[in-house]
Amino acid sequence: MEQTSRYRLHFAFLAAIFLAGFSVSASAEGAGIATIDGEPVSYDEFERMVYSEARQTFYHAAPPDEATYLAFRRKVADKLVDRKLKLEEARRRGMKPDAEYVGLELAKLEAQYAGTEQWEADSETMLEDLRVYFEEESLLEQIDVALRQVDTPSDADVQAYYDANIDKFTQPEQVRLSVILLAVPAWADNATWDAAREKAAGILMSIREGRDFADAAREFSNDPSAGNGGDMGFMHGAVLEGELAKVVSQLGEGEMAENPVTVLEGVVLVRVEDRREPQVRAFEDVRERATGLWKREAEQSVYDEAVARLRAARDIVMDESYLEKLPN
Repeated sequence: MEQTSRYRLHFAFLAAIFLAGFSVSASAEGAGIATIDGEPVSYDEFERMVYSEARQTFYHAAPPDEATYLAFRRKVADKLVDRKLKLEEARRRGMKPDAEYVGLELAKLEAQYAGTEQWEADSETMLEDLRVYFEEESLLEQIDVALRQVDTPSDADVQAYYDANIDKFTQPEQVRLSVILLAVPAWADNATWDAAREKAAGILMSIREGRDFADAAREFSNDPSAGNGGDMGFMHGAVLEGELAKVVSQLGEGEMAENPVTVLEGVVLVRVEDRREPQVRAFEDVRERATGLWKREAEQSVYDEAVARLRAARDIVMDESYLEKLPN
């Protein structure tokens, strides 16, 4: 598991452990959020996982609407069931937790949170909960690797993948632009923006009357390319957005936009210097990347099939009424 995402996951789980005393919604009337061959998966475990996953999913985003949040809860319920099934499969295969990994993770968290009020009040219980969690994480990492095992692709496999996904190995169109940017702060008032547009229109008129574009860029442009006469070099057209992308798409080589274009950074004059058509990269040049993509997609496919088989072999019943209600 990648270190940063693992840290975020562990932090979120620790927060859920701190809040482990909360009770589930009074609307919970069944044996659990799900049953697997009649064995319940508890509502409390589900709600802790919802809390943990929500911290990662929505922490930097706007609060989700009701439909999005209910869909998220259903996704978490499915993930929890899959977690249970994979842990059972790992144990069935005789896999054991990595004791060194578990010990290191517990030591790091104890060093970080020792001394906090709740840790000192209930550290023994929390350490045991965290030990179980890290042992399960170790097993899950092992079984995930096992379920993703695929044979090394043959040359024919990679060639076939390349032929079937040629768009992934095609370099997009590139465009070389020259610009003159009159920067305007995002918080500027209308008068400031109007003044920038009027100045840009004057510069544009002088260029049409014969002034060299590069000379004008060196004098007026606030873009880093000013020292190069406004020449920004080649770039993928996809990096352009909004009105500027629309304007550039309609210009031929050597053509300048008829009017100044308002962008987030200010007001810009733009000229297309050159274009490069999309180019398909030769197979030998992308063989390594094609092999990596084939392997990644093949691993995901066999993993999905393996988890589907684990689910199909069991009688899984979800508490649909609980999933369709927002928590109190």
